[in-house]
Order: sequence, then structure tokens, then C-alpha cells
Amino acid sequence: MNRSAFVVAGWGLALLAGCGHAPSLPPTGPVPVMGGSASGPADARPGESAPYLLATGDELDIKVPDAPQYDQTVRVRPDGKIALQVVGTVHVAGRSPDDVQAEVRERYRQAGGGLQQRDYLLHPNDELDIKFPYQAQLNETLRVRPDGKLQLQLVGTVQAEGLTPEQLQAELKRRYAKVLRVPELSVILRTATSQSLRTNAGNGRAGVNALEPTVLVRNFQAPQVYVAGEMARPGMFAFTPGMTLLQALAQAGGHLPSGDLARLIVLRRTGAGTAEVLQPGLERDYLGAPRKDLVLQPFDVVMLPPSRVALLGQDLEQYVFKILPPLRNSSFGFVYDIRKNGN
Repeated sequence: MNRSAFVVAGWGLALLAGCGHAPSLPPTGPVPVMGGSASGPADARPGESAPYLLATGDELDIKVPDAPQYDQTVRVRPDGKIALQVVGTVHVAGRSPDDVQAEVRERYRQAGGGLQQRDYLLHPNDELDIKFPYQAQLNETLRVRPDGKLQLQLVGTVQAEGLTPEQLQAELKRRYAKVLRVPELSVILRTATSQSLRTNAGNGRAGVNALEPTVLVRNFQAPQVYVAGEMARPGMFAFTPGMTLLQALAQAGGHLPSGDLARLIVLRRTGAGTAEVLQPGLERDYLGAPRKDLVLQPFDVVMLPPSRVALLGQDLEQYVFKILPPLRNSSFGFVYDIRKNGN
């Protein structure tokens, strides 16, 4: 990429990343160049408008119909993420609400252990019945102490926290075998104080694997497009459905003579959180060539870079005339051979 194109692309990425309603772009990595394609996000179908992509500052309602205690209203953070109960942090900027909803549901399923084997682990304040079928005098109803232990007859203190009821039962049988001829007993969980589970995939939470949260967009800022570069009135303009590139250029007052229309680009957010580069390839008489017009999407950034002649003038101003002011009004002439390939 040559100098001017590199500068313009960097400027455009700064606009995408710096505006209050732009997605969070990755800290490193190149911007994919998609040729002259005017296609939108991958999940947009022909004949349908592109799905709304979430952005920083959007407010979302997370509704869990069967478990309203998990309902939340969250705002997309500047880093493009939201923090949810049960599943933790989810990156949402640059993604459609449906895409986020599918991930949240999958994360809930994983948090519950899915359909895998699940074991309850004992916690402090859990209430247990210890039953001895042949020595009823040893029956007890106990709570797991805050230190995670139980105090039992004949065998003393036993660690219970972090064990399943079955594991605790096996440990008690082993200990009572030293003092009883027939150490038969049962451990019955009367009251559970936690929903934490141990699954084959790691720790989980009971009762959430079948939940189906719904992601609703509660509030969002009005969509806009940005026109920058060699324009008469560059700036931010309200987006309207069906708005085209030529309409945006007209709102910006048209291009300046210093702009190079053949190198005009449109930076577009994608569902992957990066920017797609569209190159319409407009000519100087673009008003007579509407076939090269394209339909914009919310938060597109239109960038018109300066021409090579304009860049040469800027270089002369910065590196020659500011250092040697007399040359600005000198009758001494310069001849430049500006070749088509820029060499």
C-alpha cells in the first residue's frame, strides 16, 4: 500500500474506533481488502436489509423467561463487551443481536454441564442426614460447618466441603469400619445452599443448561455515516435507509479538486469486529456513471484521499517553502515530471 493509501486507511480506522458508536477493532492485524465488493455482513441475505450490528453504548435487555433472577439490563462497554451473570463476559460489538443471543444460550448450556454427568459438591451450611440402618442411635442431622467440616460421633471431624454426597458416604464408611462391625450408612442431602456442580467439562451451575435467554436491544444511538478527506464539508451525517454513496458525497458538498476519486474507499464494519474496505473506483464524472454508486450501511466511513499532485504540494509546503520561504514567491521555476505510476 502506498503512502497516501496507508495514511487514509489509518485515518479511517481511527474514525471507526474513535466514534462513540463504532465497534472495537482488534489491536493488531491488517484490514482485509475486499476489492470492489459492496456486499454487507455475511449474515445478510439477498433482498434483505443488513442486520443491525451492536456497538459501544448500546443498551441491551437480557431476559431469561424461566429464571427471571438472571434478567439483566446492560450497556455495551467501551471495549465492546458486556458482563452477564452465570456466563461472564461476552464480546458483542460488531455482532448482530441474534448472533449474540445464540452465543449466550450456548454459554448457558455449557455452564450447566450440558447433558454430561453432573455431580453436586457439598458446601458450608448444607444440611445432611447421616442414617445407620443397623445402629439407629448413631443417626444424626448435621450442617456442614463454615470451615467445610462435619463433627461426627466415634470418628470425629470429617472434611465434607468439595465432596459429593457419595464421596462423603464412602469416606464415612471407611472411618466407621474401624469401630463398627457392619459400617453401613447413608448420606442424604436435605438442604442445598449452592447450585454449583462438577461436570466432565469442569465446574457448572445447576438448572441453567436448559434456559434460553433472549437478547433485546433496549436503546441505541441514531445511525450515522462519516464522510472525510478532500470534501467541501466533511463530517458526520444522519443515515437513512437506502442512502447511497453519491448522496453522502452530495451532503458533504462534493469533492475538492485535490481529491482523487479513483482511490475513494468506504470502510465498513463487519460481524468479525474488523473493517471491510470497499473501493467503488469512481471517476471524475461520477455523476454521469451511477452504475458505480453503492448503498451505504449505518456507520460506514467514506474516505476521499488527496491526489498525488495534492500530496506533492503538501510535501513542498512542509519540506521546502517552510524551510526556505523566499522560494515561495521566487521567479525560479521548477519542472516536475509526474508519471502515471507515481514514480
